[in-house]
Amino acid sequence: MCRYCVEYGNGTKWYLNPANFDPELVKKPGHAVGYMNLTGTTRNTFEWGAKDPQPPVDIGNEGYLNMAIDTMMQQAGQVVPLEDALKIIDVAPGDRLLLQHCGCRRYFGFGDFYGCMFFDRDVDRTKEQRPWETDSKVITKEEGKQLCRERYAQGLVISIFDAGTDADGKVPLCFCFCNVFDCQAYKARSYRGATAEYHKAEYVSVVDTKKCAAGCKNEAPCIMKCQFGGIQYSPLKDIVTVNQFKCFGCGLCRTACKYGALKLVPRETFPSLVDVW
Repeated sequence: MCRYCVEYGNGTKWYLNPANFDPELVKKPGHAVGYMNLTGTTRNTFEWGAKDPQPPVDIGNEGYLNMAIDTMMQQAGQVVPLEDALKIIDVAPGDRLLLQHCGCRRYFGFGDFYGCMFFDRDVDRTKEQRPWETDSKVITKEEGKQLCRERYAQGLVISIFDAGTDADGKVPLCFCFCNVFDCQAYKARSYRGATAEYHKAEYVSVVDTKKCAAGCKNEAPCIMKCQFGGIQYSPLKDIVTVNQFKCFGCGLCRTACKYGALKLVPRETFPSLVDVW
């Protein structure tokens, strides 16, 4: 498990520990900035600051970037596979979830859709603080689970973002459904190597080479599902291999394999990956 699970998981993963959903935690100094940032009016400043400047680097964007870096340190995200996303919804208190359009997409022109899903604790504050987003939508937990399944089937990575890490806990804040080409957090990690704000999942993908060899036959559709460049295909052996140092553990590759050749295993299965997050 990652260090956050060890320190804040109470025997499970940090995002499955009910204690981390305590609504009082978001009022504490270690979490308040990240909480207010993503549920309040300052979310726009954060998203603009995180926007990936196109080369050559726009020096005029430096002030926004500094603001983003400062607030990023108060919150971070981690990839989760579908099965963990569904468990998180079960653990989270309350009966409601709030859908909002993804800021990265809405304000930066990547194609707008409901890409963010907040927990019951945050529904009223978010609607009050961001009244101009009149198309925000309150849904049930079962509807939230169905959306997770649909986004996963579309090939979108599911992540859980938190409201900062402090001695008293690590607070799950919202789900993100996106891809490495559009999401500012994904981009910061993939293109800039900013590991502080976005972490790999608790899992990595492995290949059953016998099943792969029996089924692939020059197809390898799993490669198309991997957004992190973690799968390679051998034309001589008709199999794929997973570079587990590149794998983010989202599990999307599994959805493309009709032969069950790919599965997720805990990251600690491989000692060399213990500190690779």
